[in-house]
Amino acid sequence: MAVAHARLEELETRVTWLERTVQELRGGGRLTPVREKTQGLSERDQLLADLKAEGLIRDLTPQEWASAERWRALPEEKKKAHIRHMNSLSLDPLLSQIIIENRR
Repeated sequence: MAVAHARLEELETRVTWLERTVQELRGGGRLTPVREKTQGLSERDQLLADLKAEGLIRDLTPQEWASAERWRALPEEKKKAHIRHMNSLSLDPLLSQIIIENRR
């Protein structure tokens, strides 16, 4: 059920993006964002709705939801061990150096 809900939200996000793109192509100028119905929302929810309308954030995909659920299901010790492992990794060359090289 959660996957179906997440998929529906993803589709709504994509439709909103498509509507804004079509509006921009038709108008040729700065578009006015397609706003969701946001009356009665908390300040936090209003901010999230505004950010989504501007295309700055999006809802998680079903795969991202599943990954988040797997992470939440891990015991705290495994989470801490994974975080320690990720923090101990070092890139050689540095990522910034790779980006600089690829821009040349």
